[in-house]
Amino acid sequence: MKNIFTWIILMSTLTFQACASQLMHCSLNQSEKESGVFTWEETQLIPFDELIVSWDAQRPIIGSYLIQVSVLIAAWSPWLDYAFWGPNDQYSFKHSLPEVSLEAFQDTIKVLNEHKANGFRIRVIAKEKASLKQFRGLHVSAIDGTTHNIHLSHLENEFINLNVAGLSQITLPDERSLRLCSPTSTTAVIRFLSNSPLPSPLEFANTVVDSSFYIYGNWILNTAQASHKLGGSYHCFVAHFTSFNQIFEQLRKGNPVVVSVQGPLKGSAFLYESGHLLVVKGFDSKNKDVLCMDPAFSSNALTNVKYALTDFLAAWGRRRGLTYVFNLDDKAQ
Repeated sequence: MKNIFTWIILMSTLTFQACASQLMHCSLNQSEKESGVFTWEETQLIPFDELIVSWDAQRPIIGSYLIQVSVLIAAWSPWLDYAFWGPNDQYSFKHSLPEVSLEAFQDTIKVLNEHKANGFRIRVIAKEKASLKQFRGLHVSAIDGTTHNIHLSHLENEFINLNVAGLSQITLPDERSLRLCSPTSTTAVIRFLSNSPLPSPLEFANTVVDSSFYIYGNWILNTAQASHKLGGSYHCFVAHFTSFNQIFEQLRKGNPVVVSVQGPLKGSAFLYESGHLLVVKGFDSKNKDVLCMDPAFSSNALTNVKYALTDFLAAWGRRRGLTYVFNLDDKAQ
C-alpha cells in the first residue's frame, strides 16, 4: 500500500489532472535495499500511452544499475532495457516491438497505434557487485498524450524571484556549448539549492551525456545526476505537469524548476524549434511574466529574462509540460 499512498499524496500536492497525467513514487525500504533486484508494479491505472521513469540514488562506486520496464497492454509486455547507470558511463536504449504496439526511445516509453496501457513494472538490477543500498527510490510520470494539455487556474497576487545565478551555455569554453542547455540549466539549480559554486556545467555535462546517442538533454540522466549531487535530502525527477500552478507551488517552496520549451517564444535568444531547456525561477503575477534563467543568451548577465505568461504556456505546452522537479524530502525540512 505504500506506493499507492505516496502516489495520492503527490497527486494532491502537485494538483495533477487525473485524466491526463499521473505521477507515482516508490521508496525502497531497508530490506529491499539488501536485495540485488528490486521490482515495483502498479496496475489498474488510468490508461496512458507515454511513460517516463526517474530515480533517486547515489551512483554505484563499482558495478552498475540496469533499469528495465514492462507495461500492461491487455497483457504484460516483454521487459525492455530502459537505462544503464554506472560509475563512469550512462545511457538509454532504443527498442521497437510492433507486435505489442510498444517502443522505447531514450527517456520515453510509448504505446502506439491508439492502444493504452494501464499498468507498469519497473525492475532495478544491481550488476557486477553493485549494491542497492544507495538506491533510494523511483518515480514514474505517465500521461495520455491525446488528452494532455496545459491549463492555468487562479494564482495568488504574489511576486517570486529566486536568486538563481545566471549561467550562459554560450560562454562555456567548449565546442559542445550549443548542445548543453539541459546540463547548464540543471547545474544552475543544483548550485542554488546547495548554495555552492559547484559543479561546473562542463563537469556536469560529462556525467549526463547519453553515450548511446551522444546527447546531453536526456531528461532522466540529468535528474538522476542531480539526485546524486544533491544527496539524500532531495527527490529529483521528470514530470509532465498540466498547469502553471504546479510550477508556482514549487517556486513558493523555494524550488526552481527546469522546463522544456519549443518555439516560437517571444524574446528568446533563438527560435528553439527543436526544443530547449531553461530554468523557471520566479513569477510576476502583476505583469503576468514568467521569470527565467535562460542559458541560451550570450552572457551570464543576459540569461535573467522574463517571458509573457501566455507565450511561455504555449511554448511549454508544445513539450507537454515537461519539467525537472527538485523536491526537498519532508524528513530533511
